[in-house]
Amino acid sequence: MGRFGKAVSAALLAVLILIAARCAVNPVTGRSELMLIPESTEIEIGQATDASVREEYGLYGDEEVNAYVRGIGERMVPTTHRPQLPYHFAVLDTPVENAFAAPGGFIYITRGLLALINDEAALAVILGHELGHVNARHTARAMSRQLLLMGGLILGSALSDDIARLAPFAMVGLQVLFLKYSRDDEYQADSLGVLYSRRAGYMPGQVVPLFRSFLRLEEKSGSGLPNFLSTHPLTTSRIDEIQKMLVPEDDRQLVRRNDYLARINGLVYGDNPRQGYVEGNAFYHPEMRFRTAVPKGWTVQNTPKQVMFVPKKADAALILTEEDSGQDLTSYMKGKLGAVSSDMQVSELARNQVQINGLAGLRGRYSVRPKPASDASSDQAAAKPMTVEIGCLKKSGQIFTFLGTAESSKYGSYERDISQIVGSFGAVSDPAVLNRRPRTLSVVTASNGGTLRAFLKAQNVPAKQWDSLSLLNGLGLDDTMERGRRVKLIR
Repeated sequence: MGRFGKAVSAALLAVLILIAARCAVNPVTGRSELMLIPESTEIEIGQATDASVREEYGLYGDEEVNAYVRGIGERMVPTTHRPQLPYHFAVLDTPVENAFAAPGGFIYITRGLLALINDEAALAVILGHELGHVNARHTARAMSRQLLLMGGLILGSALSDDIARLAPFAMVGLQVLFLKYSRDDEYQADSLGVLYSRRAGYMPGQVVPLFRSFLRLEEKSGSGLPNFLSTHPLTTSRIDEIQKMLVPEDDRQLVRRNDYLARINGLVYGDNPRQGYVEGNAFYHPEMRFRTAVPKGWTVQNTPKQVMFVPKKADAALILTEEDSGQDLTSYMKGKLGAVSSDMQVSELARNQVQINGLAGLRGRYSVRPKPASDASSDQAAAKPMTVEIGCLKKSGQIFTFLGTAESSKYGSYERDISQIVGSFGAVSDPAVLNRRPRTLSVVTASNGGTLRAFLKAQNVPAKQWDSLSLLNGLGLDDTMERGRRVKLIR
């Protein structure tokens, strides 16, 4: 056996020793399993994810709603298998219907999912489901398997506490929110959601009609986040399994339907135009008081962190960001270029000062390609040069930055559109834009009962909303409602 063979054997032996040392007892099942991530690191991953979530997607601004969800979650924590974790519960400000769990006890639910839920018991099961993912360490176990495939990193982790602490956990970020759980993980989380909510005094069977509503939803996503069906694969067999878990005593547990509906009365529904919206051929942002053009055929992806403009072929992009800064534009642009040139070769093609709709600006165009390296891969060597445009505009104490890019061979076909977006940026003072308000849920009482269809018609609700309201209320349009039933409308 040569030196290479001996090295491989040593590495394999180190991995086997590490695996033996890192097997842990799962707190839910009581069985030993591969676990390369200690609880302290699990919490660090959750903290890093939480910081990314707050920056990228933002939390819902109504503290009363957040406090309500937090209170239910904290009520359930003592019923879990890991009550010692520092749990955090928050509502994400997005219309996408989903709930997420980050390692270490960070639980999120979107306002879109709150709008779909109809009682506190169903909310408790959903939070319990996410608590189940954390308590059974599903994310940590999946990450351990990924680390196992990275033998070199595992070996390095065995030799260095610093590597074990930092790599690759610092790169996890928001990826855990997009994790698609296995069927077995989902079954286990369902059973834990039923168990934890039951222990907390809720009727777990209330999640069944909610899950049926999920099955009525089409696969869709928005605001950069996947919906519940994308990350929590749902089948009728999962609903059947939940129903098998229910016991007669559950019927005496809490539902709190009217209490829940009172809490979400006034909840923002759908996209919030206060955070930016597209109308006609323009993008408006009432809070930041600006507008800019949207070229024909381009789409807009808007998050609290940035606005991205993308053409139909998706072979170019322009990203708009904002930052409070007192720097002059020349120094600010230099900083932006420094971030690009740290690992790229940058050649200036043009740069000039501009005035755009009364705002001082600086625009530059650059050719960018990877820096050559002695060990460069064939992919890196074959990388095509990109053309990058950076435009910075100063508005009061803010600097708005446009970063547009495409392959140099294609940039010419998008240059006019990119210039249109940047050149149309300006302040907006139209009260119709500045005072634009989001749609909200309005909870009203069906005093006489009757069918949902008849009630919506009597309320003069446009027929185009009926299907959406049927889904939101967990009812068929021709289902008969009891007298005094509380119904969600969209105002």
